[in-house]
Amino acid sequence: MRRISEELTRKEMIDPQLEKAGWYLRDHSKVKIEIPVDGYDAEPWNGVTDYCLYRENGEVLAVVEAKKTVVDVRLAEAQLTYYVTEIEKHQSFRPFGFLANGHEIHFLDAGIAHKREVFGFFTREDLENLLYLRQNARPLSSVEINNHIVDRAYQHEAIRRICEAFEQHRPEGSEPSGRLSGGKRKALIVMATGTGKTRTVMGLIDVFMRSNQARRVLFVADRDALVDQAKEDGFEEFLPQEPCTRLRTYDLDTTKRLYAVTLQTLSNIFEQFSPAFFDLIIFDEVHRSIFNKFNEVLEYFDGRQIGLTATPANYINRDTFLAFDCTDGKPTYLYTYEQAIEDRYLVDYELYAARTKFQRQGIHGVDLTEEERNALIEKGLDPDDINYEGTELETTVSNRDTIRKQWEEIWDTCKKDSSGQLPGKTIIFATTQQHALRLQDVFDEMYPQFPELTRVITHKSEYRGMLVEAFKKKGFPRIAISVDMLDTGIDVPEVVNLVFMKPVQSPIKLQQMIGRGTRVQAACRNLALLPNFEKKDFLIIDFWENNFSRDAKEVVDQSTPVLVTIFNTRLKLLETYIKDQKDPDCKQVIADLREQIQQVPTDSFTIRKHMPEIEEAWTDAFWDYLIPSKIEFLKLKVAPHLRLVPGVDVAAATFISKVERLKLKKREKDLTGLREADLSPKFCAK
Repeated sequence: MRRISEELTRKEMIDPQLEKAGWYLRDHSKVKIEIPVDGYDAEPWNGVTDYCLYRENGEVLAVVEAKKTVVDVRLAEAQLTYYVTEIEKHQSFRPFGFLANGHEIHFLDAGIAHKREVFGFFTREDLENLLYLRQNARPLSSVEINNHIVDRAYQHEAIRRICEAFEQHRPEGSEPSGRLSGGKRKALIVMATGTGKTRTVMGLIDVFMRSNQARRVLFVADRDALVDQAKEDGFEEFLPQEPCTRLRTYDLDTTKRLYAVTLQTLSNIFEQFSPAFFDLIIFDEVHRSIFNKFNEVLEYFDGRQIGLTATPANYINRDTFLAFDCTDGKPTYLYTYEQAIEDRYLVDYELYAARTKFQRQGIHGVDLTEEERNALIEKGLDPDDINYEGTELETTVSNRDTIRKQWEEIWDTCKKDSSGQLPGKTIIFATTQQHALRLQDVFDEMYPQFPELTRVITHKSEYRGMLVEAFKKKGFPRIAISVDMLDTGIDVPEVVNLVFMKPVQSPIKLQQMIGRGTRVQAACRNLALLPNFEKKDFLIIDFWENNFSRDAKEVVDQSTPVLVTIFNTRLKLLETYIKDQKDPDCKQVIADLREQIQQVPTDSFTIRKHMPEIEEAWTDAFWDYLIPSKIEFLKLKVAPHLRLVPGVDVAAATFISKVERLKLKKREKDLTGLREADLSPKFCAK
């Protein structure tokens, strides 16, 4: 370290740092530099301070005490405290203080909060804002939580725990009433996916703003969809009175109160803000790799910070706990997936181990050692972000014959919608972009009758959020084939199937992906997309032997497609006419059955494969005279394929199903009446 005098330290290092924050030394209405004099009895503005930073009315906003580079500035705290105390006697408030030696800058709010190291000097606007907050702040605990924003007990508890953490450990002599607290400046919330982290944060922001402890708030996430969700479903819905914006590199609006931004964008623009611009910063989905890759961004801002994550606490890295002042290895607030299931705020899942699975050990590079994982993390890389394109893995997973078998297994196993005809909302986690496209191609080949059912939704295929929006809010697409994009943060409550067609290295990532299906029925907008109009659980279909820490079960799809129900009811009705096939009503039943069979898409892969064993049902000769074995054949071999009929009007089909059941009951009642009449004494006497 170069040893230079205090004068050179000020000229070469501290002066430029002040000017960067807008304190131009030539403007004496903002800054005055005084030559130190002996003795502390002189008025501060007569030469005790190194720099005084002024507000427009001439009062001193802050005092800067400068030391040469080799001096630890923390040793000058008592000196600076004396200066601000003396100045306070001559004006309406106590000024702030900075300790600087060219390499370090420490901020001092003497008697109010602990001193802390900051990245740079604060602007005049920053200090005016801090003064406003200091003079008008109310204790966080005194503000009632808005039940319109958060209405669950655990969400209230999360907010109160954060407030308590920020209000503890005040400096001796400080007053809790009417002043900013001097407690912790960072906190960590761990809440299971689907338990309302975003709403909880909105409730917390509301408390901060109504208590005058924050005026400018920043929400940071690592993905576009999460940022848009925070802005549209968070700020605009729950804090509509506060102006908000999304920060972009090409649109830097600094006039609002609420801001949302991706971490990637923030890393490009953060130095265009002063360190104290934001009073409160929320970091969504914090995890270890973020801190290695964007550590400079996180350390730059001085505002209080709250980390959010759905990662189970036992998977959270020690560095993450330390980054948010959780030195005991425990989050500030914890609400687990297991507790949420017990409280009925989330649903559990069934695990099905697919038969057409890949053997992880057979493909080089799928599994990483702990050393390899840590090496990637130290470089700021997520082990689950490894690009498998062009590798042996991609070649293997994109094999068309294998994919055909997998699609059949998915279709046979997955949970269906209320009609029982089509899959419920489903996310397929694919390995690569090429793998996703091949999955789509093979599906189109196998099921040409369902052109709108599936869509590849990746960063490369998405356009202005249109695909994600359609998957979230519309009936189609029903199946989203995704690479990374839908792994975390996307909220589609109607999802009842998650299909893992990729290896997942990280237990953290695995938990986040599981969270895509945990939403309860109350959060669903379209119950027709759910099995039997209800969501009791969801299904995970795993093709990769991923570690879910539970045993897989044999899953049997219990739902019967509505067209199959109609067909089987008509077969039962047909059985009652088996001895009287010339009856006009019998002929109508046969006509209805044959009409249904004609709807089966014979050009689909599945039907083509089975056509040799069922094609006789399409011939006139088959229907000339029916016997019980033919009816059994129709029930066991033909009826299941009606699940592949496209364009079903579920409401109309449901009505027809009820009508057919009524016909069957009436027919059975009529036959019972005839049998009873045959056995009556009067009939026998005749």
